[in-house]
Parts: sequence; structure tokens; C-alpha cells
Amino acid sequence: MRSWFHEQLLARAIASAVWTTVLQVPLVLGLKLLFSGYQGLWNSFSLFLHYGSIFSLLMIPLCICGFTFTHLKCYRAEPLVFSTRWAVLKQLSSPSFLLLLAWYFNITGVLMNSYFAMALPFLGSLSTQCSERQEWCLNEPHLFGVFFGCWLGLCEAGDYFFSDRRIVKVPHVQLNIKVAVRSSISSLIKNSLSVSFKRYVVYIFLYLLFGGFVRSYILAVTRLAMDEPLDTFVTLINISLALRCILIGSACVFTIRLSDLFFQLYQIKPISFPLLRLVDETTPLLQESLSSNSALLRLWACRDWSILAEHSSEQRSVIFSVSQPGNHPHNWNNIFSAIQPQCLHFISLLKGENKTAKTEKKEMPAPQSPAPYDTFSSPVRMRSMALTSPSKVSDSPSLPKSTLQCKIQSKLQEALENLKKKPVINFLWGELPDAKRRQTFAKAEPIILLVEGLSHFVAASFVEDKFGVVQKDLPEILSMLLDLQAAVEQRGPPSGAITKRTEAFTSSPTDVQLKYRLKRAIKSSIYRIVVRFQLHILNVPLPPTQKRMLEQYLEFIVG
Repeated sequence: MRSWFHEQLLARAIASAVWTTVLQVPLVLGLKLLFSGYQGLWNSFSLFLHYGSIFSLLMIPLCICGFTFTHLKCYRAEPLVFSTRWAVLKQLSSPSFLLLLAWYFNITGVLMNSYFAMALPFLGSLSTQCSERQEWCLNEPHLFGVFFGCWLGLCEAGDYFFSDRRIVKVPHVQLNIKVAVRSSISSLIKNSLSVSFKRYVVYIFLYLLFGGFVRSYILAVTRLAMDEPLDTFVTLINISLALRCILIGSACVFTIRLSDLFFQLYQIKPISFPLLRLVDETTPLLQESLSSNSALLRLWACRDWSILAEHSSEQRSVIFSVSQPGNHPHNWNNIFSAIQPQCLHFISLLKGENKTAKTEKKEMPAPQSPAPYDTFSSPVRMRSMALTSPSKVSDSPSLPKSTLQCKIQSKLQEALENLKKKPVINFLWGELPDAKRRQTFAKAEPIILLVEGLSHFVAASFVEDKFGVVQKDLPEILSMLLDLQAAVEQRGPPSGAITKRTEAFTSSPTDVQLKYRLKRAIKSSIYRIVVRFQLHILNVPLPPTQKRMLEQYLEFIVG
């Protein structure tokens, strides 16, 4: 299953890289027409046949492959929520983030140079003929533009690493990839232009501060002469240079984000998992994928389960079927045994029972084995007493040691608690508001798909379940859904302005959106089942509180 998953992941990544490369042809032609004007169809296409243009044209797909490699290494299936400020600082200094910065710094610089060489040949080389003397001088506008591309790469790397762009998200409405890209092109162009303009303004001040050091180093290495240095604010606000750098920079940002978009769309493309094992079948079964350790594979399976339960009557009939002979619902049992533990585990996370269970497990004393015989008259009992090892008698002196260890641990815990109350320590290691709650709801995407698929499947069972396969588990399903709703309502935001501020101004609001989506999914799922079964739902054996809640759903009181 692991090798199959890696093959699928790599194939989808390659498809996203290919389509991003294909769309580079109209992008480069558009840049050429924008800067040089229309010079005939043949002259426009001869741009790709020039020696320097061919090399630049080969470098653009290599840069796109570099971005796709980054996506393969850095994608996430759930939002990243930090619990402390120290965790944020730790991520900023992590080797993965530093490598990503260096990787994007180089790739975006090469991509900027390639676009310069294709669209503006006079800015595509580091050296140029001096204006007043017969020697080669440093082409500083080219140097300025390439380092602007490197600056864009640094900004894009930081934005990609700490934003929702690296999250593989399930769309609300499934669209064809071509339709989704076509509808996103205009917003991508606008965002690329605005991002390039804002970062160009910041880059001017950075180049004023550090550009002299870079210029002197390049001159020392290349031994070129200097013609017109860009060392003052007046020379840097040249309108023609600014327009060229902003437009070429927006092309770089557009390519990076188009690569992100294609990777997202291809990774979330629906895939159909088989329900039964066939001969020479390498695709994992649906129930195996639902309980997989890989978060992305589990998300694929949850998506397939939701689509199957709502639209595929043929696959539903396979799950409703029973084995012959024996009449056992193996297919349904396998599916439900993969869905139920995930929902129950999420309910325990919402209720905060995970940590309490761990602490109870630690504090629980080891069970003592009972005596093999109750009477002393047994010869086996007498023999076991006679052959008892004397080392067990020496266990009594270990009691003071254990009490001493407990005292030392309690003192250390008190010292740590007092240390945490210090202002600087509390600022860095203190838990951020709503961090635990947000971390819990960040894992809600598979639960939403499972709950929606389960409700569609139960609603379809009212007509299609001829053997009562699902009906036997209807009390467990309804009880689980109602428990999930109660846990979500109980885990709501605490009162106070801090919670509103953190939810309104955090840079990653995906977990907040997932929370409200989960609430809507649970209520709509219960309504779907109740509306389908009508008053028959009250005959399902449930606790009195849950039965009263179902009555409220029947009366459409729950909003």
C-alpha cells in the first residue's frame, strides 16, 4: 500500500508540473508582446529558437520541477497550529525552513533571469558594452532584477511555509481541473501584480542598504568596469526599470502560485478505491485506506467514501450485500470498523479525555497476581512457599526510595511551575489562547467527510438495505453522531475578547472554518437521517437524553 501511495503521489505531482510548464508558453509570449510589441507571428515564435532563449526555456521547466519537489516534501493534510511562541521561533530556525529559504532563493533567481533573457534580452546578461568606452561593464539593472527575483523567492518561501498554501484541502464543490484553473487565472494575475509591487517597494530600501556590498563583490570577481551604478534613491525609482521588474516579478509569483494550484488540484482529484480484493490488484481497499497512517491517503479514502455513499448505488449495493453461505455483512463491518474508531477518537479529543486516560494509565498500580491456592494444605502451595526467593523480602527498603523520588519530582514540578510564571518564560513558553481547541478542530476535515458519507449511507439504507445490514448498527451510529454534536458544542470558544481577536486576526483561519463546517455537517447529517426515517427513528433504542434530541430534530427545532 505504501508503494502504491508513493506512485500515485508522484504521478499527480508530475502531471501538475507538466501543466504548469505548458502554460509557460502563453505567459512568455505575453511578456514578449508586452515589452516588444507585435512583430509578426514568425518573429514571435522565433524567440524560442535563439541560442540564449533555448537555454532559458530549458531552465524554466527545471525551476518548476524544483517547486514541485518542494510541494512533495512540504505538503500537509491538516492546518499547522502552534501552541506556543517558542514553537514558532523553533520553526523559524529549523533546518527544513532554512533549506526552503535557500532553495527558493536560488530557484526564483534563476527563473527571473530566464524571464529576463526571454522577454528583455538587453537585461538578460550580467555584462554589457559600456556607453562611453570600448570595454565591458557591469549590467547592474540585470543584477538588480535577478536579486529582486531572489527576494521574491525568500518572501514566497516564508509565505508558503507558514500559510495555508501547503495544505491539501478538499473543495466545497468539486470542479474539473481545467474549469478550476480557468476560474482562478484572473485572481492569480491580480494577486501576483499586487504582491510584486509591494515587495518591490520594500526591495528598493534593501538594495540601498546592501546593494553596494553585492556590487563591489561582483565587480571584484568578474573584473568588469562600472558604467552607471544604481546607488542612489533617484536612480532606483526609474519608472521603466520599476515596471519591467514588477511585471517580470509578477510572472515569477504567478508561476510559483500556479504550480501550487495545480499540485492542490491534482492531489485532491477523486480516486476510487475497490471494496473487494481482486486478482493482481495493487490498489488498497477502501477500509484499509480509511485506517491508514498516511494523512493524505486517509483523506483520499474519506473523500471516496463520501462520494460513494452519496452517488454510487452500485458500490452501496456491494456494501449492503452479505456473504454466502453464512449471511454475514463482512463488507459493512469492515467499513464501519474503520470509520467508528476515528470518530470516537475525535470525540475523546474534543472532550479532553486523551490526556486523562494517559495519566490514569500511569498512576494505575500493577495488578498483583492472586494466590494459586487458597488453602495451606496443598503440597504444591507448601512447596511454593518453601522455594520462595529471599530477594522479595528485600523489597521493603525500596519504599523510602520511592517516596524520596516522589518528593524530588514534586519539588521539580513546583520549581518548573514557578519558572513558567516569569514574564519572559511565560511569553515564550506560555500556551497561546485557544491553541488546544484550534489544534483539535484542525483535524476535522476527515471527520466531516466520514460523517457526511455515513449519513448518506444510512439514509440510502432505508430503501436499499434488504438484509438489515446497517439497521443493526443504527443505535451506535445515531449515538455517535449525537455525542459528536454534544462534544463540539461543549468545546465551543470560551468567552472573552481574546478568543475573538485570535480567531479574527490569525494568519491561518482554516481550523476556524473547519470548526463551523463540522457543526453544519453534523446537524445536516442528523437531519438527513431523521427526515428519511421520520417517526420510525424514535423506535431506535437510545438513552432518554439522545431520544429527546432526536425529537427536537423531528420538530425542526435544532438550528
